[in-house]
Amino acid sequence: MPVFAVTYHYGPDTDTRMEHRPAHRRWQAEMNEAGRILASGPLDDDPQPGGLLIVSAADRGEVEGHLAEDPYASVGVIESTVVREWTPVFGPFAEG
Repeated sequence: MPVFAVTYHYGPDTDTRMEHRPAHRRWQAEMNEAGRILASGPLDDDPQPGGLLIVSAADRGEVEGHLAEDPYASVGVIESTVVREWTPVFGPFAEG
């Protein structure tokens, strides 16, 4: 199944983001348990807060459907999202 690298950049409303972080993390955990999110975590070296999600999905439309279910999306704290299909050559996500 294709793998996608998703980058979130968060907006300036840190209070709302932190308020909804537990729900966002629960959503990520559920997606991980279902095999949809392979890995995720904050991006620490960028001056604008953000996150990286490695997602397994049939196509970009499926990825976008899953991202729409993220609690952060419903409260408007994601300023921009970049979805790119990724071909892992080495490591745990590479297809043998």
